[in-house]
Amino acid sequence: MNGKKTGSFINFLEKYFTPIASKIERQRHISSIKNGMIGLMAVLMVGSFSLIIMAIGGMFPDGSVVKLFFDKYNSIIGLPFTFTFGLLSVYCAVSISYNHARQLDIPFLHAIIGGVLTTLILNVKVVDGVLDTSFLDSRGLFVAIFASLLTVELMAFFMKRKITIRFKGLPDGISQTFEAIIPLVMILFLAVSVNATILNLTGGSNLPEAFTHFLAPSINSIDTPYAVFLISFLEMIFWFIGLNGYAILIGFVLPFMTQYLGENAAAYAAGEPIPHVFAPNFWDYFLGFSGSGITGAIVILALFSKSKELKAVGRASVVPAVFTISEPVVFGLPVVFNPYFFIPFVLGTPTLGVLSYFVFDLGWVRPPIANVGGTPIPLAQFLSTMDWRAIILGFAILAVAILMYYPFFKMYEKSVLAKEKQEEKQKSSLDELDLDF
Repeated sequence: MNGKKTGSFINFLEKYFTPIASKIERQRHISSIKNGMIGLMAVLMVGSFSLIIMAIGGMFPDGSVVKLFFDKYNSIIGLPFTFTFGLLSVYCAVSISYNHARQLDIPFLHAIIGGVLTTLILNVKVVDGVLDTSFLDSRGLFVAIFASLLTVELMAFFMKRKITIRFKGLPDGISQTFEAIIPLVMILFLAVSVNATILNLTGGSNLPEAFTHFLAPSINSIDTPYAVFLISFLEMIFWFIGLNGYAILIGFVLPFMTQYLGENAAAYAAGEPIPHVFAPNFWDYFLGFSGSGITGAIVILALFSKSKELKAVGRASVVPAVFTISEPVVFGLPVVFNPYFFIPFVLGTPTLGVLSYFVFDLGWVRPPIANVGGTPIPLAQFLSTMDWRAIILGFAILAVAILMYYPFFKMYEKSVLAKEKQEEKQKSSLDELDLDF
Protein backbone atom coordinates (compact mmCIF):
# COMPACT_ATOMS: atom_id res chain seq x y z
CA MET A 1 0.00 0.00 0.00
CA ASN A 2 1.70 3.23 -1.17
CA GLY A 3 1.64 6.51 0.77
CA LYS A 4 -1.08 8.11 -1.38
CA LYS A 5 -3.47 5.17 -1.02
CA THR A 6 -2.71 4.91 2.71
CA GLY A 7 -3.46 8.60 3.15
CA SER A 8 -6.73 8.28 1.23
CA PHE A 9 -7.79 5.31 3.35
CA ILE A 10 -6.97 7.16 6.56
CA ASN A 11 -8.93 10.18 5.33
CA PHE A 12 -11.89 7.93 4.53
CA LEU A 13 -11.77 6.40 8.00
CA GLU A 14 -11.39 9.80 9.64
CA LYS A 15 -14.44 11.08 7.79
CA TYR A 16 -16.80 8.19 8.47
CA PHE A 17 -15.32 6.12 11.31
CA THR A 18 -13.64 8.66 13.60
CA PRO A 19 -16.82 10.60 14.53
CA ILE A 20 -18.50 7.36 15.65
CA ALA A 21 -15.40 6.17 17.52
CA SER A 22 -14.95 9.56 19.19
CA LYS A 23 -18.56 9.61 20.35
CA ILE A 24 -18.23 6.12 21.79
CA GLU A 25 -14.92 7.02 23.43
CA ARG A 26 -16.49 10.04 25.20
CA GLN A 27 -19.35 7.96 26.61
CA ARG A 28 -18.81 8.07 30.37
CA HIS A 29 -18.78 4.33 31.01
CA ILE A 30 -16.38 3.64 28.13
CA SER A 31 -14.19 6.54 29.28
CA SER A 32 -14.03 5.20 32.84
CA ILE A 33 -13.13 1.72 31.59
CA LYS A 34 -10.39 3.07 29.34
CA ASN A 35 -8.88 5.34 31.99
CA GLY A 36 -9.18 2.58 34.56
CA MET A 37 -7.29 0.17 32.33
CA ILE A 38 -4.56 2.73 31.73
CA GLY A 39 -4.24 3.02 35.50
CA LEU A 40 -3.36 -0.69 35.67
CA MET A 41 -0.18 -0.17 33.62
CA ALA A 42 2.20 -0.15 36.61
CA VAL A 43 0.65 -3.32 38.07
CA LEU A 44 0.90 -5.11 34.74
CA MET A 45 4.52 -4.10 34.18
CA VAL A 46 5.64 -5.36 37.60
CA GLY A 47 3.91 -8.69 37.02
CA SER A 48 5.23 -8.99 33.47
CA PHE A 49 8.86 -8.54 34.46
CA SER A 50 8.48 -11.20 37.13
CA LEU A 51 7.04 -13.59 34.55
CA ILE A 52 9.87 -12.83 32.13
CA ILE A 53 12.51 -13.61 34.78
CA MET A 54 10.77 -16.93 35.46
CA ALA A 55 10.67 -17.70 31.72
CA ILE A 56 14.39 -16.97 31.33
CA GLY A 57 15.14 -19.36 34.19
CA GLY A 58 13.11 -22.07 32.50
CA MET A 59 15.24 -21.83 29.33
CA PHE A 60 18.37 -23.25 30.99
CA PRO A 61 19.09 -27.01 30.71
CA ASP A 62 17.77 -29.36 33.37
CA GLY A 63 20.37 -30.01 36.04
CA SER A 64 22.31 -26.79 35.40
CA VAL A 65 23.18 -24.55 38.34
CA VAL A 66 20.97 -21.74 37.07
CA LYS A 67 18.00 -24.04 36.45
CA LEU A 68 18.39 -25.59 39.93
CA PHE A 69 18.46 -22.09 41.44
CA PHE A 70 15.28 -21.08 39.65
CA ASP A 71 13.57 -24.36 40.56
CA LYS A 72 14.41 -23.81 44.22
CA TYR A 73 13.36 -20.17 44.41
CA ASN A 74 10.68 -20.12 41.71
CA SER A 75 7.87 -19.56 44.21
CA ILE A 76 9.63 -16.49 45.62
CA ILE A 77 10.60 -15.09 42.20
CA GLY A 78 6.99 -15.53 41.11
CA LEU A 79 5.46 -13.61 44.03
CA PRO A 80 5.26 -10.28 42.14
CA PHE A 81 3.40 -12.08 39.34
CA THR A 82 1.07 -13.80 41.81
CA PHE A 83 0.20 -10.60 43.63
CA THR A 84 -0.29 -8.55 40.46
CA PHE A 85 -1.86 -10.73 37.76
CA GLY A 86 -3.33 -13.02 40.41
CA LEU A 87 -5.30 -10.09 41.90
CA LEU A 88 -5.85 -8.14 38.71
CA SER A 89 -9.62 -7.95 39.22
CA VAL A 90 -9.15 -6.19 42.56
CA TYR A 91 -6.79 -3.58 41.10
CA CYS A 92 -9.21 -3.14 38.20
CA ALA A 93 -12.08 -2.52 40.62
CA VAL A 94 -10.04 0.13 42.43
CA SER A 95 -8.97 1.92 39.24
CA ILE A 96 -12.34 1.90 37.46
CA SER A 97 -14.30 2.81 40.60
CA TYR A 98 -11.99 5.78 41.15
CA ASN A 99 -12.26 7.04 37.57
CA HIS A 100 -16.02 6.58 37.42
CA ALA A 101 -16.48 8.32 40.78
CA ARG A 102 -14.56 11.29 39.40
CA GLN A 103 -16.93 11.51 36.46
CA LEU A 104 -20.02 11.28 38.66
CA ASP A 105 -18.52 13.61 41.29
CA ILE A 106 -18.98 11.41 44.34
CA PRO A 107 -16.46 10.62 47.13
CA PHE A 108 -13.64 8.46 45.74
CA LEU A 109 -12.84 6.39 48.81
CA HIS A 110 -16.29 4.94 49.39
CA ALA A 111 -16.81 4.38 45.67
CA ILE A 112 -13.61 2.31 45.62
CA ILE A 113 -14.72 0.39 48.72
CA GLY A 114 -18.06 -0.36 47.05
CA GLY A 115 -16.46 -1.46 43.77
CA VAL A 116 -13.95 -3.75 45.49
CA LEU A 117 -16.63 -5.15 47.80
CA THR A 118 -18.90 -6.09 44.89
CA THR A 119 -15.99 -7.55 42.92
CA LEU A 120 -14.93 -9.73 45.85
CA ILE A 121 -18.45 -11.01 46.50
CA LEU A 122 -19.04 -11.95 42.85
CA ASN A 123 -15.57 -13.39 42.13
CA VAL A 124 -14.86 -15.23 45.39
CA LYS A 125 -16.70 -18.27 46.71
CA VAL A 126 -16.46 -20.38 49.85
CA VAL A 127 -15.35 -23.99 49.35
CA ASP A 128 -15.35 -26.20 52.47
CA GLY A 129 -15.17 -23.13 54.67
CA VAL A 130 -12.19 -21.67 52.78
CA LEU A 131 -12.26 -18.66 50.45
CA ASP A 132 -11.50 -19.61 46.84
CA THR A 133 -9.82 -16.51 45.36
CA SER A 134 -8.65 -18.13 42.12
CA PHE A 135 -11.03 -16.01 40.01
CA LEU A 136 -9.62 -12.71 41.22
CA ASP A 137 -7.14 -12.88 38.34
CA SER A 138 -7.88 -11.80 34.77
CA ARG A 139 -10.75 -14.31 34.56
CA GLY A 140 -12.71 -12.11 36.96
CA LEU A 141 -11.85 -8.91 35.14
CA PHE A 142 -15.11 -8.76 33.20
CA VAL A 143 -17.09 -8.98 36.44
CA ALA A 144 -14.84 -6.38 38.09
CA ILE A 145 -15.37 -3.89 35.27
CA PHE A 146 -19.14 -3.96 35.27
CA ALA A 147 -19.51 -4.51 39.01
CA SER A 148 -17.47 -1.36 39.62
CA LEU A 149 -19.43 0.72 37.11
CA LEU A 150 -22.81 -0.42 38.44
CA THR A 151 -21.71 0.05 42.05
CA VAL A 152 -20.58 3.64 41.50
CA GLU A 153 -23.72 4.43 39.49
CA LEU A 154 -25.88 3.09 42.34
CA MET A 155 -23.94 5.06 44.94
CA ALA A 156 -24.32 8.24 42.89
CA PHE A 157 -28.07 7.56 42.57
CA PHE A 158 -28.48 7.38 46.36
CA MET A 159 -26.16 10.28 47.18
CA LYS A 160 -27.51 12.74 44.63
CA ARG A 161 -31.07 12.04 45.76
CA LYS A 162 -29.93 12.35 49.39
CA ILE A 163 -31.10 8.82 50.29
CA THR A 164 -28.39 8.75 52.93
CA ILE A 165 -27.70 9.25 56.61
CA ARG A 166 -26.79 12.91 57.13
CA PHE A 167 -25.66 14.75 60.25
CA LYS A 168 -25.04 18.48 60.29
CA GLY A 169 -21.90 19.90 61.82
CA LEU A 170 -19.68 16.84 61.30
CA PRO A 171 -16.28 17.06 59.57
CA ASP A 172 -16.42 16.23 55.87
CA GLY A 173 -14.62 12.89 56.21
CA ILE A 174 -16.96 11.59 58.91
CA SER A 175 -20.02 13.05 57.17
CA GLN A 176 -19.15 11.26 53.92
CA THR A 177 -18.71 8.00 55.81
CA PHE A 178 -22.25 8.17 57.19
CA GLU A 179 -23.61 9.14 53.75
CA ALA A 180 -22.03 6.01 52.25
CA ILE A 181 -23.60 3.57 54.72
CA ILE A 182 -27.03 3.14 53.05
CA PRO A 183 -25.60 2.87 49.50
CA LEU A 184 -22.98 0.35 50.65
CA VAL A 185 -25.58 -1.75 52.50
CA MET A 186 -27.77 -1.84 49.38
CA ILE A 187 -24.79 -2.77 47.22
CA LEU A 188 -23.84 -5.53 49.65
CA PHE A 189 -27.39 -6.92 49.63
CA LEU A 190 -27.65 -6.87 45.83
CA ALA A 191 -24.21 -8.43 45.28
CA VAL A 192 -24.88 -11.23 47.76
CA SER A 193 -28.29 -11.87 46.17
CA VAL A 194 -26.82 -12.08 42.67
CA ASN A 195 -24.01 -14.35 43.86
CA ALA A 196 -26.41 -16.68 45.70
CA THR A 197 -28.65 -16.90 42.62
CA ILE A 198 -25.72 -17.76 40.33
CA LEU A 199 -24.41 -20.39 42.77
CA ASN A 200 -27.83 -22.05 42.96
CA LEU A 201 -28.47 -21.99 39.21
CA THR A 202 -25.02 -23.38 38.32
CA GLY A 203 -24.64 -25.90 41.11
CA GLY A 204 -21.87 -24.07 42.94
CA SER A 205 -20.10 -22.04 40.25
CA ASN A 206 -19.63 -18.32 40.77
CA LEU A 207 -20.22 -15.76 38.01
CA PRO A 208 -16.80 -15.78 36.25
CA GLU A 209 -16.52 -19.56 36.64
CA ALA A 210 -19.95 -20.07 35.07
CA PHE A 211 -19.04 -17.70 32.26
CA THR A 212 -15.79 -19.57 31.60
CA HIS A 213 -17.21 -23.09 31.63
CA PHE A 214 -20.75 -22.77 30.32
CA LEU A 215 -20.25 -20.24 27.53
CA ALA A 216 -17.26 -21.97 25.91
CA PRO A 217 -17.91 -22.91 22.27
CA SER A 218 -18.87 -26.48 21.49
CA ILE A 219 -17.20 -27.87 18.41
CA ASN A 220 -15.78 -31.30 17.62
CA SER A 221 -12.51 -30.30 15.95
CA ILE A 222 -10.32 -27.22 15.97
CA ASP A 223 -7.88 -28.18 13.22
CA THR A 224 -9.77 -26.37 10.46
CA PRO A 225 -9.57 -22.79 9.17
CA TYR A 226 -13.17 -22.22 10.30
CA ALA A 227 -12.35 -23.29 13.87
CA VAL A 228 -9.18 -21.17 13.87
CA PHE A 229 -11.19 -18.11 12.87
CA LEU A 230 -13.94 -18.80 15.42
CA ILE A 231 -11.58 -19.46 18.34
CA SER A 232 -9.44 -16.42 17.54
CA PHE A 233 -12.52 -14.24 17.05
CA LEU A 234 -13.93 -15.32 20.42
CA GLU A 235 -10.56 -14.77 22.09
CA MET A 236 -10.32 -11.24 20.69
CA ILE A 237 -13.91 -10.42 21.69
CA PHE A 238 -13.17 -11.54 25.24
CA TRP A 239 -9.93 -9.54 25.36
CA PHE A 240 -11.70 -6.47 23.94
CA ILE A 241 -14.22 -6.46 26.78
CA GLY A 242 -11.49 -6.95 29.38
CA LEU A 243 -11.47 -10.74 29.74
CA ASN A 244 -8.43 -12.95 29.24
CA GLY A 245 -9.74 -14.75 26.15
CA TYR A 246 -6.86 -17.20 26.18
CA ALA A 247 -7.61 -18.25 29.78
CA ILE A 248 -11.31 -18.67 29.00
CA LEU A 249 -10.83 -20.85 25.93
CA ILE A 250 -7.64 -22.74 26.75
CA GLY A 251 -9.45 -25.31 28.91
CA PHE A 252 -11.57 -26.26 25.92
CA VAL A 253 -8.84 -26.05 23.28
CA LEU A 254 -5.92 -27.64 25.16
CA PRO A 255 -7.15 -31.27 25.03
CA PHE A 256 -7.42 -31.04 21.24
CA MET A 257 -4.03 -29.35 20.89
CA THR A 258 -2.33 -31.88 23.14
CA GLN A 259 -3.72 -34.76 21.09
CA TYR A 260 -2.59 -33.08 17.87
CA LEU A 261 0.90 -32.48 19.29
CA GLY A 262 1.30 -36.16 20.12
CA GLU A 263 0.32 -37.15 16.59
CA ASN A 264 2.61 -34.49 15.11
CA ALA A 265 5.59 -35.60 17.22
CA ALA A 266 5.04 -39.25 16.28
CA ALA A 267 4.79 -38.36 12.59
CA TYR A 268 7.96 -36.24 12.77
CA ALA A 269 9.89 -39.06 14.49
CA ALA A 270 8.71 -41.51 11.82
CA GLY A 271 9.62 -39.11 9.00
CA GLU A 272 6.00 -38.81 7.90
CA PRO A 273 4.04 -35.66 6.94
CA ILE A 274 2.86 -33.61 9.93
CA PRO A 275 -0.93 -34.16 10.15
CA HIS A 276 -2.12 -31.19 12.26
CA VAL A 277 -1.61 -27.43 12.40
CA PHE A 278 -3.45 -26.40 15.57
CA ALA A 279 -0.97 -27.99 17.99
CA PRO A 280 0.36 -26.11 21.03
CA ASN A 281 2.46 -23.09 20.09
CA PHE A 282 0.52 -22.48 16.86
CA TRP A 283 -1.84 -20.44 19.03
CA ASP A 284 0.96 -18.99 21.17
CA TYR A 285 3.55 -18.04 18.57
CA PHE A 286 1.77 -17.69 15.25
CA LEU A 287 -1.91 -16.98 15.89
CA GLY A 288 -0.73 -14.74 18.72
CA PHE A 289 2.69 -13.67 17.48
CA SER A 290 4.14 -11.16 20.01
CA GLY A 291 0.96 -11.45 22.12
CA SER A 292 -2.78 -12.00 21.69
CA GLY A 293 -4.02 -9.80 18.88
CA ILE A 294 -0.47 -9.60 17.45
CA THR A 295 -0.01 -6.61 19.75
CA GLY A 296 3.69 -6.43 18.92
CA ALA A 297 2.58 -4.51 15.83
CA ILE A 298 0.98 -1.87 18.06
CA VAL A 299 4.16 -1.75 20.16
CA ILE A 300 6.23 -0.95 17.08
CA LEU A 301 3.78 1.71 15.93
CA ALA A 302 3.75 3.21 19.43
CA LEU A 303 7.56 3.41 19.50
CA PHE A 304 7.43 5.76 16.52
CA SER A 305 4.37 7.69 17.69
CA LYS A 306 4.34 11.48 18.00
CA SER A 307 2.42 11.08 21.26
CA LYS A 308 4.54 10.98 24.43
CA GLU A 309 1.93 8.82 26.14
CA LEU A 310 1.78 6.21 23.37
CA LYS A 311 5.56 6.18 22.97
CA ALA A 312 5.96 5.51 26.70
CA VAL A 313 3.55 2.57 26.49
CA GLY A 314 5.48 1.24 23.48
CA ARG A 315 8.82 1.41 25.28
CA ALA A 316 7.42 -0.31 28.34
CA SER A 317 5.88 -3.10 26.23
CA VAL A 318 8.85 -4.14 24.08
CA VAL A 319 10.28 -6.81 26.38
CA PRO A 320 6.85 -8.26 27.29
CA ALA A 321 6.05 -8.50 23.56
CA VAL A 322 9.20 -10.57 22.99
CA PHE A 323 7.78 -13.02 25.51
CA THR A 324 4.30 -12.80 23.89
CA ILE A 325 2.81 -10.92 26.85
CA SER A 326 0.06 -8.66 25.55
CA GLU A 327 -1.46 -7.24 28.75
CA PRO A 328 0.71 -4.06 28.89
CA VAL A 329 -0.65 -3.05 25.48
CA VAL A 330 -4.19 -4.42 25.80
CA PHE A 331 -4.76 -2.73 29.17
CA GLY A 332 -2.11 0.01 29.05
CA LEU A 333 -2.70 1.64 25.67
CA PRO A 334 -5.50 0.52 26.02
CA VAL A 335 -7.04 -1.76 23.39
CA VAL A 336 -9.79 -2.84 25.80
CA PHE A 337 -13.06 -1.07 24.96
CA ASN A 338 -11.16 1.17 22.53
CA PRO A 339 -13.41 1.57 19.46
CA TYR A 340 -10.46 2.62 17.30
CA PHE A 341 -8.96 -0.88 17.50
CA PHE A 342 -12.08 -3.01 17.27
CA ILE A 343 -11.79 -3.76 13.53
CA PRO A 344 -8.08 -4.77 13.36
CA PHE A 345 -8.00 -6.43 16.78
CA VAL A 346 -11.26 -8.39 16.73
CA LEU A 347 -11.67 -9.02 13.00
CA GLY A 348 -8.16 -8.63 11.61
CA THR A 349 -6.45 -11.01 14.04
CA PRO A 350 -8.53 -14.11 13.17
CA THR A 351 -8.17 -13.28 9.48
CA LEU A 352 -4.37 -13.31 9.79
CA GLY A 353 -4.70 -16.49 11.84
CA VAL A 354 -6.47 -18.26 8.98
CA LEU A 355 -3.81 -17.09 6.52
CA SER A 356 -1.12 -18.50 8.83
CA TYR A 357 -3.05 -21.76 9.05
CA PHE A 358 -2.96 -22.17 5.26
CA VAL A 359 0.81 -21.50 5.18
CA PHE A 360 1.27 -24.54 7.44
CA ASP A 361 -1.45 -26.59 5.79
CA LEU A 362 0.10 -26.12 2.34
CA GLY A 363 3.45 -27.37 3.63
CA TRP A 364 5.34 -24.10 3.20
CA VAL A 365 6.33 -24.24 6.89
CA ARG A 366 6.41 -27.31 9.15
CA PRO A 367 3.58 -27.23 11.74
CA PRO A 368 4.51 -27.28 15.46
CA ILE A 369 6.00 -30.55 16.68
CA ALA A 370 7.08 -29.45 20.18
CA ASN A 371 5.78 -27.31 23.03
CA VAL A 372 8.29 -24.62 24.03
CA GLY A 373 6.09 -22.39 26.17
CA GLY A 374 7.85 -19.43 27.77
CA THR A 375 10.53 -19.14 25.09
CA PRO A 376 11.03 -15.67 23.57
CA ILE A 377 10.44 -14.89 19.91
CA PRO A 378 11.86 -15.60 17.35
CA LEU A 379 13.59 -18.56 19.03
CA ALA A 380 10.20 -20.01 19.96
CA GLN A 381 9.09 -20.17 16.31
CA PHE A 382 12.16 -22.20 15.36
CA LEU A 383 12.18 -24.57 18.35
CA SER A 384 8.46 -25.35 18.17
CA THR A 385 8.66 -26.33 14.47
CA MET A 386 12.37 -27.07 13.96
CA ASP A 387 11.98 -25.14 10.71
CA TRP A 388 13.93 -21.91 10.03
CA ARG A 389 11.13 -20.77 7.72
CA ALA A 390 8.89 -20.40 10.77
CA ILE A 391 10.99 -17.40 11.84
CA ILE A 392 10.33 -15.72 8.48
CA LEU A 393 6.63 -16.52 8.81
CA GLY A 394 6.52 -14.94 12.27
CA PHE A 395 8.00 -11.67 11.07
CA ALA A 396 5.78 -11.74 7.98
CA ILE A 397 2.75 -11.97 10.27
CA LEU A 398 4.10 -9.02 12.26
CA ALA A 399 4.68 -6.96 9.11
CA VAL A 400 1.16 -7.57 7.82
CA ALA A 401 -0.23 -6.77 11.27
CA ILE A 402 1.61 -3.43 11.28
CA LEU A 403 -0.03 -2.54 7.96
CA MET A 404 -3.38 -3.69 9.32
CA TYR A 405 -3.17 -1.63 12.50
CA TYR A 406 -1.53 1.44 10.96
CA PRO A 407 -4.57 3.49 9.82
CA PHE A 408 -6.52 2.75 13.00
CA PHE A 409 -3.50 3.52 15.19
CA LYS A 410 -3.03 6.87 13.42
CA MET A 411 -6.65 7.79 14.14
CA TYR A 412 -6.26 6.92 17.80
CA GLU A 413 -2.92 8.74 17.93
CA LYS A 414 -4.61 11.85 16.57
CA SER A 415 -7.20 11.78 19.37
CA VAL A 416 -4.47 11.28 22.01
CA LEU A 417 -2.37 14.10 20.56
CA ALA A 418 -5.38 16.43 20.70
CA LYS A 419 -5.82 15.64 24.41
CA GLU A 420 -2.11 16.10 25.10
CA LYS A 421 -2.15 19.45 23.30
CA GLN A 422 -5.15 20.57 25.35
CA GLU A 423 -3.46 19.52 28.61
CA GLU A 424 -0.25 21.34 27.65
CA LYS A 425 -2.27 24.46 26.81
CA GLN A 426 -4.00 24.36 30.19
CA LYS A 427 -0.66 23.84 31.96
CA SER A 428 0.88 26.71 30.02
CA SER A 429 -2.01 29.00 31.00
CA LEU A 430 -1.54 28.13 34.68
CA ASP A 431 2.22 28.68 34.43
CA GLU A 432 1.67 32.13 32.92
CA LEU A 433 -0.45 33.12 35.93
CA ASP A 434 2.62 32.53 38.13
CA LEU A 435 0.45 31.97 41.18
CA ASP A 436 2.28 31.86 44.50
CA PHE A 437 0.26 30.66 47.46
